[in-house]
Amino acid sequence: MIFKRIIALCLCACLIFGTSGCAKNSGADDISAETGGEDLKHSKLIPFIISAALLTGCNFGGNESMRKYPDNEYKELPQEYMSACENGGKVEKFVYTTRDNLDFSGNAKEFEKYALVYLPEGYDENDTETRYNVLYLMHGGSDSPEWYFGGEGQSTQLKNIIDHLIANGECEPTIVCAVSYYTEYSNDATKNCKNFYIELTKDIIPVFETKYHTYAEDVTPEELKNSRRHRAFGGFSMGAVTTWATFENELDIIAYYMPISGDCWAKGMSQGEANAEYLDEKVKESGWGPEDFYIYSGTGSNDIAEPNLTPQIEAMKKLDSFKWCKNFKNGNLYEAVYEGGYHDVNTVVRIIYNGLPKMFG
Repeated sequence: MIFKRIIALCLCACLIFGTSGCAKNSGADDISAETGGEDLKHSKLIPFIISAALLTGCNFGGNESMRKYPDNEYKELPQEYMSACENGGKVEKFVYTTRDNLDFSGNAKEFEKYALVYLPEGYDENDTETRYNVLYLMHGGSDSPEWYFGGEGQSTQLKNIIDHLIANGECEPTIVCAVSYYTEYSNDATKNCKNFYIELTKDIIPVFETKYHTYAEDVTPEELKNSRRHRAFGGFSMGAVTTWATFENELDIIAYYMPISGDCWAKGMSQGEANAEYLDEKVKESGWGPEDFYIYSGTGSNDIAEPNLTPQIEAMKKLDSFKWCKNFKNGNLYEAVYEGGYHDVNTVVRIIYNGLPKMFG
């Protein structure tokens, strides 16, 4: 990444100081002089502009991503993706220290928690050049990270699906960190979900993204902000409540969100319009615009959460900060519906199958 940026800086210097110095011995100035054509002279800037954009990740649409997104429309999960992939990744445990971050007495007790981490095939802890996108993924009520990945060294439907997506080039190699909102200091699940973003940003991300090779070159606020398009948060049910709360508070460092079968509870449960307006206000307060984040939500048509999530999404469509779209090149909001799906793992893995390829860029 550093090497690419050095090259890009050289190219940008050529743009700033003119191409004549870069092409002094190439005869480029003579050709321009002979033709006397400004169009030809300006056309010589195009390769430099394109190269600089590709190497630095800058783009021509302000903060809008340059990547080509697949269409958002729901498509059925291939049956073979449920089976183990020949060249699959692995699952390992990540342990970190946390505390009650809302206890300002100075006496908050520290304790250990863990996450289960999916590492794509080929991940090498000694390879510091290759960088990976990361999805932080939250479980639903009464569950744990094992609900997604079984346990260290184990295989599940979700692991197999991600393996196949990566192996078939449908999404870039991605690290998935399955976390939990349960704590030793509170049994209030709703409170834990609404405040989990604090644990995420204070206790997880700084340690996790130092250990694993994400796009963040360091874990300073500036670099986490610079790498926000390579970071996502998603979750099912109460995990979706956590996702909306994270969206409210962490747009500075996370650009992609995947709330599955759960609505925002900031203004209460089943308050679609009020919560949509609240989210719109939070976006405007953050200073980010509609081109700076993406929400791929999903649910089952028979899901108990569908009557809560869909009205909220419908209300969001009418507000300035959200642009419903069939492809993220044209907007930032979509809801996928698994026909016949219920509030269960079958719906979840299908929404992740559809949503993960739309993350990052």
